[in-house]
Amino acid sequence: MRRIFVTAAVTAALVTGGIGVTAGTASAAESVGWCDGTKAVQVTSAGDYVRQPYHKATGSRNCTLAEGAEGGAVVTLQTALKSCNFASNLVIDGDFGANTEKAVSYAQHRRGIRQDGIYGPNSRQAFTWPTYWSSGKPKGKCVNTN
Repeated sequence: MRRIFVTAAVTAALVTGGIGVTAGTASAAESVGWCDGTKAVQVTSAGDYVRQPYHKATGSRNCTLAEGAEGGAVVTLQTALKSCNFASNLVIDGDFGANTEKAVSYAQHRRGIRQDGIYGPNSRQAFTWPTYWSSGKPKGKCVNTN
């Protein structure tokens, strides 16, 4: 009986605004989880593509990277930040540390989205990405995949 009362009290407080609950960050709002891989996304009929972080279990690119993440998805993000999103001095090391967080935050600011330093679906849509020829060589051009 006590559990029902507590549940009802919490529900009532939420409904009436008595408890502050906030949504996730704008960048991670629609995320399916942590990015743990890199996906090639074709951008031309000739087979040119971009590489973007993605969530392996779902195949979705609507994933999140933040401080503490590491690996190939971070390398892909860092490459895009350095090549196309205002972070020319960023070291590409596969570690989402303070410098990567600052670079993401600055790119978010420059692209006109909420500046929180977390890479997520909104950042993916706003950022531009380096393109690669179908052979895998860098093309030297940046595109938005939106």
